[in-house]
Amino acid sequence: MDETMEHATDNDAGAMAFFDHVRELRRRLIVSMLCLGVGFVVAYLLHDRYIHWLLKPIGEQVYITSIEEGFMMKLRVSAYVGLILSFPVHVYNVVAFVTPALTGRERSFLRAMLAGSMALLLIGGYLAYFQILPLSFQFLKNPAFVPEGAGTLLGYQKNLLFALRLLFAFIILFQLPLVMILLMAMNLVDRRQMLKCSRYVIVLIFVLSALLTPPDPVSQIGLALPLIILFYLSILAARIFRFGEPD
Repeated sequence: MDETMEHATDNDAGAMAFFDHVRELRRRLIVSMLCLGVGFVVAYLLHDRYIHWLLKPIGEQVYITSIEEGFMMKLRVSAYVGLILSFPVHVYNVVAFVTPALTGRERSFLRAMLAGSMALLLIGGYLAYFQILPLSFQFLKNPAFVPEGAGTLLGYQKNLLFALRLLFAFIILFQLPLVMILLMAMNLVDRRQMLKCSRYVIVLIFVLSALLTPPDPVSQIGLALPLIILFYLSILAARIFRFGEPD
């Protein structure tokens, strides 16, 4: 009888712990959604201050070609920028939710991964905006691609989305090395096998670069080459810390 009551008590405690986790997850999701909404409002109100910065690499005047284009683009860009502004809150909520279940060593590893993620985000954004984006626009505006007698009228929407697409491609794909390191740290991927398959990884990198960047070769190669370097650096880091060595 006592054993039965003790077993029932353990089940009740487990159920309470489960529902506590569900409530905590719900609370953090609500906070994240509210911060996303606040980020959108802030981005919408400050739209005119940063839109010039986004269009600066084009180097020429752009034109709105339809009556609703300006309003719709303001909403879309504000959503993108609002997501970026609220991103630290989303990361914090994920970390705060997961951390209590981790050991001290796992927490240190997670903090290192977060620091690496922010560093790669900044590096990817810098490389895209200050290096690849101007080169890409310069390449595509080459007079050799414009028929004789034809003028060039740069549209606001297409060129702004061009710039945003390139920026987000760099920011997102620059996180792939951390995904690799995480998989190797969990011994889900064999480091030596990954190195043997490097030629296929390189092909995959070029395919992803072609799919996620604008169609010009400058942006595709400009994204693929740093990713290849980061791939080999992640293999080197895994070797130093002896990750990816499953028994």
